[in-house]
Amino acid sequence: MSGGGEPLRVSKAAARRFLAERHMLLPPRQLPASKGSVLALVERLGSLQFDPVDLAGRSHEIVCHARIDGFEPRWVDELLYAKVPAHRALVEQYNGVLVIVPTSELPYYRRPADRRRERYWRDGTYRRLKPWADAIMQRITNEGALSSADFGPSKSVEWSWGKTPAYRAALEMLQLAGLLHLARREGSRRWFDLAERLIPRNVLERRVSEEEQIEHTFLARHRDLGLASANGVWVQNDWPLKRKELVQRLVGRGALLEIEIAGLPGVWRIPGPERFALEAAMRATAGTRPSAADPNAVTLLSPLDPLIHDRKRLEALYNFHYRWEIYTPERKRIFGPYAMPIHAGDQIVGRIQLHRDARVNGASLSVDDLWWERGARPNTHLDGLAAAIRAHQRLLGMSAGTISLSLADRRDGRSLLKRLKRLDAAAASQRPRD
Repeated sequence: MSGGGEPLRVSKAAARRFLAERHMLLPPRQLPASKGSVLALVERLGSLQFDPVDLAGRSHEIVCHARIDGFEPRWVDELLYAKVPAHRALVEQYNGVLVIVPTSELPYYRRPADRRRERYWRDGTYRRLKPWADAIMQRITNEGALSSADFGPSKSVEWSWGKTPAYRAALEMLQLAGLLHLARREGSRRWFDLAERLIPRNVLERRVSEEEQIEHTFLARHRDLGLASANGVWVQNDWPLKRKELVQRLVGRGALLEIEIAGLPGVWRIPGPERFALEAAMRATAGTRPSAADPNAVTLLSPLDPLIHDRKRLEALYNFHYRWEIYTPERKRIFGPYAMPIHAGDQIVGRIQLHRDARVNGASLSVDDLWWERGARPNTHLDGLAAAIRAHQRLLGMSAGTISLSLADRRDGRSLLKRLKRLDAAAASQRPRD
């Protein structure tokens, strides 16, 4: 438990305050506008989940934008795809899902690629795809980074998702086995190159033990969540270290701290060094007159934001049920395909549906709808929500924004529209005149 004695016991309010501050959402957009802030954020969270869906910005961009003032999406691309290996401070890796991690931590993520390479060589996958794999390696060695489109047509072969061209399957096999790394992306198209051309030599040659890799992965997932239930961090079946042994080791040396949350069952865990931040949240929320979080500290969260990764935690701490409906048939959707949770202060008070609308003024951010949680007081959040919407508009590089007619007819919609216009007028008055 905590320090070998009774576990630290905290309230739900303290847990929510800790998470809001720990995830850099109170206040929102608190980090300065720079590529260095992207690195600081990834170091803190352990990783950023990557997803190509781009209805209102890609997930990792929205996660960064929620915490970095004036965030520019090109910063992540520059850190991921720099031509000079020493400047590639971030790298994509599969860790159950596709994530962005610090390049310096790459040695701790070798195990999945090593295992896949052993399996491909053992089960005949490599032998079956060898003619195309050899051609790919020869051409990339001689020509540099290439994509699947740079190779001619090839027969279809069975691959993980079904029939696919042999060149594409072989290229993915080589990448998943760690023999090729991602050089760059443009939309859905990916270019791959030899690892030694993309990864700094000192990182590429460093080796750490399998146990160290597993411990690091387990801790990284706690860094991502900030606060995890006893079973909230999943472990892989092929890990030689099981959950109980991992927890005992990491708690024993102070890397994790076990706590209890009043009113919730079981044990919870936070990164050990963050005990003082948790105790500060406990003090701020204690007593008969706790320090209230700013209700206009409003952030729009990506459906893959680390604050909402754990759906069970969401319901237990925030009484907020969330489902990402992008893959839900339209007739079965309750909200929208990209409805984003609205985080205000240290609460989740509703959700909002945004999308790019290329039909209006060249490009516009459309606010399609807005749903408040039961018990929320919209008027206390509308100033912050208007600021968050305009900040999101700037993230997407759009000069115009609209709200749906149905929302504009509602009382809260009219109030929101007034605040948006007020922000626009203030911004216009500050622009230099010719």
